[in-house]
Parts: sequence; C-alpha cells; structure tokens
Amino acid sequence: MEKLEIYKNESFALNDSFDQAVMNLHILKKQHGYKSFVICGCEAGDGSTTIAINLAAAIASSGWKTVLVDGDMRKKQRHKRLNENVSVGLSDFLLGKESLDQIVYDTTTDNLSYIPCGELIDNPVRLLCSEYMNLLRDELSQRFDYIIYDMPAVNAAMDAEVIAVSVDATILVTTIGDTSKRGLINAANALAEKKVNLIGTIINKVDMDQYRDYHGDYDYFQSEKYVKNYKKKKGPRGNKK
Repeated sequence: MEKLEIYKNESFALNDSFDQAVMNLHILKKQHGYKSFVICGCEAGDGSTTIAINLAAAIASSGWKTVLVDGDMRKKQRHKRLNENVSVGLSDFLLGKESLDQIVYDTTTDNLSYIPCGELIDNPVRLLCSEYMNLLRDELSQRFDYIIYDMPAVNAAMDAEVIAVSVDATILVTTIGDTSKRGLINAANALAEKKVNLIGTIINKVDMDQYRDYHGDYDYFQSEKYVKNYKKKKGPRGNKK
C-alpha cells in the first residue's frame, strides 16, 4: 500500500506552537495516562482538520506511534486533502465491510498512521455509537501511543460529542475573527453537558503580531538580535549585569 503524503510545515512560529501543544499532551500522558484526543472546531470552518494533521505529525515526529482518525464521514473523500489516493476508510470498517488493517494507511511521516473517513454517510451517529466503534477504539489503544480523532464542529453535528465522551480528552479549535463568542460558549456548554473532559482551546489563524504579543520571545534563539541582547544582559561569564 502506497504511503500517504503528509505536508511538512516549514514555519518556525507554527512549529513552535505545535511543540508547546506536544509538550502539554506529553505531560497529560505522564500525569494521567491520556493518549486519545478529539480535535474539533466550534463552528464549521474553524480549521480543526489542519490543526489535527499538524498536531498528529508533531507527536509522531517526537517518536511516538500515532494514528490520525478522520471521523468526519459527512464529507465525500474527494473533499479531504489526505483522501485523494485512498479507497476505504472508517465508515467501511464501521459497516463491517473492511478489516482494521485494510483502513490503516502508512504515511510519509515516521510513526504516523492515518485512517480516512471512508465513503459518505448521511447520518453517521449510529455508526459512531456502534459496537464496531468500541472495537476500533480498543484496538487502536493497544496499537498506538497516541490517537487523534479529527471530528466535525460541535455546533454543526453531534458526531464530536459521541466520540468525545469515550476518549481521554477533547480540544476545541477557534479561529481569530471568525469564531463567534456565542459559538464558543455553545460548543463548550454542549461538551460540558455530556461531561466531556475539555482540556483547552487552540486558537487558529493568529497573525504574527498577535503571536508575538502572546509569546514575546518565541524566536529568541532564532533571531541574531535576540541572541546579542541576551549576551548583553548577561555578563561575560553568563551572569546578569
């Protein structure tokens, strides 16, 4: 089976952001044993799929055996960036048509596997509540160190809530300038009502000025001017003046 191409992110700022996310997930795994996570937007178009792909790739690059599950079976495969060269996926397994080994694809990123959404399902909620889904979760938990579920937006469908109650933790994705305050509140409340373990929010599409405001020294060791300033603040032996 041909490996699926996972695009590589070359932005230092973005890689820095995902490094922080990986660190936080690693701490949660150490402290609480968390290994399965739902990534979902509040509203459609929040960019949760891009976040899920990059996060899964970053975790895998740290040496952890990781699988990314495309749980959005409401969209046709041709509309998914990683599904162009696949024939079967999650829906085929949940319908009992294919074995798990047939729907798990290797990728060009070491340690990262991928399960595509499969064929379009008009109402996938029943499949997500099925015994086949329980079998899938149990098997993936045995095979992988981390499982990332990319699910539809909370305010667009019930799918994310169905899976979120059965994983270790859930992360909401919001978009600067697009996600409404009401949309965020509604999504968080919907998850809270189901007693989902919501551990935080990732803010998507933050511009560089905003990112610098959040992390003033994010490129401290990448920028020559910061290194020079650091040396000036420290004495010749590394002591502060």
